[in-house]
Amino acid sequence: MSNNPLVSIAVCTYNGAIHLEEQLFSLVNQTYKNLEIIIVDDVSSDNTIEILEKFASEDNRIKIYQNEINLGYVKNFEKAITLCQGDFIALCDQDDIWAEDKIALQVSSIGTSALIYHDSEFISETGDSLNSKISDILNMYQGKSSLPFLFNNCISGHSLMIRSDLRDKFIPLDKKYYHDWAIAFTAGEHEGIKYINKPLVKYRQHAESNTDILRIKKEKVKESKIKFNEIKPDWLRYCSNKTILHKNYILNILSCFTEDRQIKNNARLKLFSLLLDNFHLLFYLKKKSILSKMNYIRKMCFRIN
Repeated sequence: MSNNPLVSIAVCTYNGAIHLEEQLFSLVNQTYKNLEIIIVDDVSSDNTIEILEKFASEDNRIKIYQNEINLGYVKNFEKAITLCQGDFIALCDQDDIWAEDKIALQVSSIGTSALIYHDSEFISETGDSLNSKISDILNMYQGKSSLPFLFNNCISGHSLMIRSDLRDKFIPLDKKYYHDWAIAFTAGEHEGIKYINKPLVKYRQHAESNTDILRIKKEKVKESKIKFNEIKPDWLRYCSNKTILHKNYILNILSCFTEDRQIKNNARLKLFSLLLDNFHLLFYLKKKSILSKMNYIRKMCFRIN
């Protein structure tokens, strides 16, 4: 690989005109110049295409693709990723703002890792700082394990850059699960994950966001209705089909559940023991003390919802 490898930025758009220009400016003004910007529009009905065509007419690194039918968020990113030709692939949403040295820092820091990501600063819909970062909410994982991603995810799509050879290990994506979570799990299985402890994206939070880490959507779920148990057997089944390192372990966890995704009463102690075996990785992302994590596992396994 050259000292100046091609980086593909995969951008997905859908009715994103309101914030799109600000995001595109932050892409074309990256200090790292050897870029291709692959944009796939998912049948927008606003003036997104007009904005994209304006930028493409001024920068030949931009390539626009338009879907004939709406693919949805995950499958649209899958398409964008498959169109990328670079040695590295960075994902990009349509409404954030990138630091101008984001790609340069990621290329220079990735080393031999499969994936590199960074912290992000939350901003409001109007672009004002919310004085909070993702790292204020979650511990940010760095290492060579997929286990931290069985129950949670700290790697937002807009923050990650991968080596292109990782692509074949997670494509095709399942539209039922967030694409960045699936990519993070896969990277933990292959050459590992590197973290830059610096916010390199202003991450816009609003009611139309595909993810809602700050829980600001207009229709909030009442706390009393939220089930405590966050184990998702369907996601674990997906992981068991992707893993090359932990298949038996994940299948053992799955064996503790009924077909309707409830914990078997006679398997609660077994599940508790399985989760304790790797609690330091499984619950690494949670900002809790060791004792709090153990108590959390106890509630997961023995609390009856």
